[in-house]
Parts: sequence; C-alpha cells; structure tokens
Amino acid sequence: MAGPPDPFRVLSLSYDAGPEDVRRAFRRLARQTHPDRGGSTEAFHRVRAAYDALAGDLDAARRRWRTPPTPPTPASRFPAGLDRSVFPTCLVRFGRRRDGRRTVEYELDSRPASWRPGAAPPPGGECRLRVGATEARPAFGVWEVPLDAHRFRCVFGPDPGARHTPPR
Repeated sequence: MAGPPDPFRVLSLSYDAGPEDVRRAFRRLARQTHPDRGGSTEAFHRVRAAYDALAGDLDAARRRWRTPPTPPTPASRFPAGLDRSVFPTCLVRFGRRRDGRRTVEYELDSRPASWRPGAAPPPGGECRLRVGATEARPAFGVWEVPLDAHRFRCVFGPDPGARHTPPR
C-alpha cells in the first residue's frame, strides 16, 4: 500500500513555495475540481487534503516531503573517497560532563606510527582539531568528513594552518 501523496505535487507547487503560493494553488485547483462545478469528489478531496497538510506547518511539510540531497558519489573505490593509507580513521568518544554539556574526545594515539600527513585535505572535510608538531611527528589535523545526512567519519589529515604548495 502506498503512502499519502506528496501535497506539493498534488497542488503542482515547487518545494520553495510560500504560504500565499499554497493558497493560490489550492483556490485554483478547488475551482477546477469542486463537485458543484463539474469536478469529481475524489479529485477535490485530494486537493483539500493536500492543502490541509501544507496549511498548518509549511516548513515541517517541506522537511517531510523534500528528498534529501544526495551526496556526490566519489570517483574512487574507497568509502567517501577516503583512502585509509592517506587518511586513517580517528576514533571519537562522545560523553557528557557533570553539567550536562557534551564532550568530544579524539583518540590521537590511533594514528599509525609511520603515517605522515599529505598536502591535500580530505574531500568535503572540515578540520575539528589541530595538533601541533613535535620532534617525533609533524603537525596534523583531525578532519570530519560527512558521509551522509546522519553519519560522518573523522580522519587524520594535513595541518590546516600550514601553507601547502601543490606538487608540480
């Protein structure tokens, strides 16, 4: 059994339509489909149900019916385009402090001993933590890369503060 129809499609509206657009589309279609004007009861009921679904909370209806954007498909065989030899995964621990605030800890020791950061940051990543250089290791960053709307991966990457020159 199929779910209820998309009210934006029933009213022939785009997903960025405003309340006035919804009202105009409903009135136009109601005149065309009303049984007293020669339309069918079923068609008028569909138009009325679509208007009722959108009239209450237009923003919530947009979130419900709009399909989420699809992330660009990587042109590599690695998840999210991240080769683990170039961008090893960083373990993340979430917790709560006594005052209820959320804490995030990155497991910096999970970095492979022989790994050295490359020049290019991970595709689509945002640096969350910068680790300074020591005698034993160069500076690097912990980058968060979104995989989809609900998941992400933390990886080790280059130092975001360093000026890298692309190879020639």
